[in-house]
Order: sequence, then C-alpha cells, then structure tokens
Amino acid sequence: MKILDRSTIASGGWISLQKITYEGHDGKIRTWEAASRVNSMGAVMMIPVTKQNGDLVVIRQFRPPTGRLVYEFPAGLINPGEDPVEAAIRELKEETGYVGTVDFCTPRVFTSPGLSSEFVHLVRMTVDLDAQTDLKTHFDESESIETFLVPQASLPDFIRRAETEGCGVDTKLYMWAITQGGFLA
Repeated sequence: MKILDRSTIASGGWISLQKITYEGHDGKIRTWEAASRVNSMGAVMMIPVTKQNGDLVVIRQFRPPTGRLVYEFPAGLINPGEDPVEAAIRELKEETGYVGTVDFCTPRVFTSPGLSSEFVHLVRMTVDLDAQTDLKTHFDESESIETFLVPQASLPDFIRRAETEGCGVDTKLYMWAITQGGFLA
C-alpha cells in the first residue's frame, strides 16, 4: 500500500481538497478524496483539569461547518516554530484566560483519518484556580468563545443538556465522558 499521486482539486485560504491515487492492499490502483489544512503545523487539543476539584475546562463556540454552537475542549493551531507544549499553553490562555501546566502531550494523532490528514497533539493540563490572576482572553477575530468549568461527574448530564439545547458536542469531549464515567449507559 502506497501513495502514487496527490493532486489538488480545489484550495482556499485554510483548506485544500485533494485527489489521492494509491495502490491498495490488493495491488489495485484506487482514488480517494481528502481535505488537508494548508501550511499546517498541526494542532493541539487540551484537556484542562482544575487542581482543586478536578473540574474540566470546556468551551462552547460556533463552528460554521456544523451550523451550530459546539461544546469541546479548548484547541488551536500550532504556530510555525512552536512546539505542541508551547502551543497548548498559549492556546489555553488565549481561549479561556486560564494558565495551565502541561502534564503530558501525545505524539500526533489523527482526528478524522478517513476524511482529512489533520492531526493534533492531545495535551493534559492542570489548572490551579488559586494561581489565576487575570482571566483575560485573546480570541482570534472570528472567535467568540464561552468557558465552562464542568465537574467530571456531571459531564454526562452536561452533554445531554447541550444536545437538548441543539448544540453539538465534539467527539473528543464525548469520548472523555465515555472513558471516565461509563457514559451512555
């Protein structure tokens, strides 16, 4: 299995659509269409947990592809010359106002490998609420983000309420609820 050709079908400022020609496991030549970020260094997605009581820092923002507000963990793109840990610290502060310390950072993992080459680093962070001095955010001009502190035991109910309100829930937040508390029973 190997990529034989990758050509751009269409491209915008942030995303390109590609046609990929590859040799499959059976030796047959096949094609696939995929989206890719333009000039991407990858992204980080933070799982911020408060030191005091283990609450999760969750955000809600409008995501145009879904046409709705979406609850998710804070996340953002890695800038050129920046490593994932630096990006996580910067993005958490920009999006939520919180300063956190990094507990661990994964290697790159793919968010939707059947659709996109996009990858993220999952970054577990601790937020010491007592050490916060200024919760000023620094959104990008297109962002409007609300921050929530959610007790982990309440996350399944929080997600159900979000769905009832017509909001979306990011897969990674949903998976956290499933793995940490047996959600979906």
